Amino acid sequence: MINDITMLNFIRQNTQMGRQGIHEMMAHTENREFSQALNRQLREYESIYAEADRMLTELGGTRENLSTMAKISSQMMTTMKTMANPSVSHMADMMIQGSTMGVTKIIQSKNDYDQSNPKVIALADRLLKTEQNNIEEMKKFL
Repeated sequence: MINDITMLNFIRQNTQMGRQGIHEMMAHTENREFSQALNRQLREYESIYAEADRMLTELGGTRENLSTMAKISSQMMTTMKTMANPSVSHMADMMIQGSTMGVTKIIQSKNDYDQSNPKVIALADRLLKTEQNNIEEMKKFL
């Protein structure tokens, strides 16, 4: 079982990965509608990240960031894939794949979480809903 601190750090890391992916996609597109959708998603990730940070501070927890290797690996993979196919449809598919991995990891973490704090549960549920909404939003760009 994981505790509140571990769950909140997972939420932070998940939103860090989402934010990084969005920034990388924005660097590779000039499509205004796609960029606007990405910006909406970015704002929601930033809000969830800030809330997880606030809750960690309240609980006296230590922040654990996404590893440098995970960041570099993600950036390299995105660059290679967008160079091979820079279409908005392809980038939307990549975003869907990322959010789908996020959904899976959130569900796994929720199942491992000791469910002791309703506020942490609510934030995890908000992140899950965000990932699901992101998938639906990206589908229109396929």
